[in-house]
Amino acid sequence: MLLGLSLVLYEFRTGFIQNSLGVGGHVAILICGTAFSVWGLKEIISSHWPRFAGRGYHFRLPIEGGMYIIIMIVLFIGSLIGRSNPLMLVFSLMVGPFILNGWYTFTMLRSLYVRREIPKRIMAGETFTASIVLENRKTWPTAWLMNVSDSVVHASGYLSPEVLFVNVPPRQERRGHYQLRLKKRGKYQLGPVDVTTRFPLGLVERGVILSVQDELLVYPRTGHLKPDWRRYLQQSIELVSHVRPQTGPFNDDLYRIREYRPGDDPRMIHWRTSARMSELVVCDYKESRDRDLILIVDPWVSPKASDEESDDAERALRFATTVCMDHLRNSRESSLRVTLFGKKSVHWQGGTGDQHLETLLDALALFEITNKSLDDSLFADCDTNGRGRVLLITTRPEQVSKLTAGPDLRTSQVQVVGASLQSISMMYLDDVIT
Repeated sequence: MLLGLSLVLYEFRTGFIQNSLGVGGHVAILICGTAFSVWGLKEIISSHWPRFAGRGYHFRLPIEGGMYIIIMIVLFIGSLIGRSNPLMLVFSLMVGPFILNGWYTFTMLRSLYVRREIPKRIMAGETFTASIVLENRKTWPTAWLMNVSDSVVHASGYLSPEVLFVNVPPRQERRGHYQLRLKKRGKYQLGPVDVTTRFPLGLVERGVILSVQDELLVYPRTGHLKPDWRRYLQQSIELVSHVRPQTGPFNDDLYRIREYRPGDDPRMIHWRTSARMSELVVCDYKESRDRDLILIVDPWVSPKASDEESDDAERALRFATTVCMDHLRNSRESSLRVTLFGKKSVHWQGGTGDQHLETLLDALALFEITNKSLDDSLFADCDTNGRGRVLLITTRPEQVSKLTAGPDLRTSQVQVVGASLQSISMMYLDDVIT
């Protein structure tokens, strides 16, 4: 672009080409200068903002190519000033390889297709492999030294991994790989893909932008709860009183029905079954430690949040994810309800087992942390009907304590994990969460 503008300005100020070659040369140099300027502006846009360029070819001069052009310009101007045919001949011999390089790179880039193979969901901090498949659908020529540059876009930043393909023969495809480790949860946009080459002389770099779009969900990273976690949670429940409906002499779960033995408690006799079987049978009960869990997550940050506050909020989400996965996998007879209090609150309910994990993890990955004030809606799903426990993970325990002091809330059922999150770090094995 600068070269074109310089040519136009120089010709207008001095009229050098018009005096040397006439009106035809004057018009030609103005057209070339304008074309260079427009073309250079397009290349700047496509290089720095590829998403605005869309699919299309672009051109860039490497340092070697720039020096080559400067030498050609010097020879051309010298041949005009000195009216030297040998200099014009050398200039012509240098122009040939430059044009050949540009034409051949453009020919190799035609009819190239790229596809990307990636997992749809991963955990934050987990290394994964992405496969790039480059297909050459031409009958000629072979695509040599193709550099495929991918783009990974997230709200927190931008990555540009690259894969180099040595050669892709006609009507064939080659597969390359790159590895990524994404530390932030959320949705990542992959694409477009930029394919560039300088083959064979390295004087010209040409490329084509291909719209190959994919999405990747990154879940919050999980840790490993220590064995003390269950004991800690159970003790916190047993220290408070619960209102449970009294339907019989026992509050445990029915285990089996068996014949009556001398010494059995008469209250354990199941009279209907005894009448039907014409013998006394009793009910055996087992103690049930599985309770329904209501998890309320409040990863609040102040309007002008510091990095430390943001890290605490993300750490709370990682801890909540770990608790959810542990409960779903290890609690056989209880359910889980999760409330995520944020810019857009999320309510999720499911049973046990890994089959329920995906929708919950999707919600945790896309969850937006809030900075809005606290209100009673935080405990909208706090009713356990006497069968469950409530765990609140929050980064503002002082405000929550004031709210739970009200007479209408069953505060005895709520176990709070506080702002410093020191208790969270105690429940992880070593420092697996970073």
